[in-house]
Amino acid sequence: MAKNKTPKTRKDTSSKARKTTKIKRKVKRQIVPRTRNLKTMTESEYFGKIRSSLRSCFRFWKPALKALELSSRPYTGKNSRQKKEYQCNECENWFSRRSVEIDHIEECGKLSSYEDIIIFIQRLTREEPEAYQILCKECHKTKTKKYHDNKKAA
Repeated sequence: MAKNKTPKTRKDTSSKARKTTKIKRKVKRQIVPRTRNLKTMTESEYFGKIRSSLRSCFRFWKPALKALELSSRPYTGKNSRQKKEYQCNECENWFSRRSVEIDHIEECGKLSSYEDIIIFIQRLTREEPEAYQILCKECHKTKTKKYHDNKKAA
């Protein structure tokens, strides 16, 4: 009877392997107290959930949808299922609905305390369609990154 022997693997000790091996360092993580939801959530998680819920509730806000409608035109391409296309305010190209996002011209701001809620909701629910712009996903990503970079620098 022949026994199945597994081949022995040797550790690669070449200089190239040693250079590419990254040294793992233990990072001391700051322990953040969990003060919300029976001590299962941090303050940041708590206000993040509120922010997410508010954004979800106002996803179909009529003035924002009106801004979307104002930037549309009938679709003229070959896809018979697509009825409209939307123009990005930044790059001025035309996109399908899945490729554009409704953006607040004035950022809604942070929501990290109870004092921020009123201002956040006021900016989130502006009544005039001119307070919103339609951006393609790439332009929206760029604008958001620039906003966060400026916020960090300040």
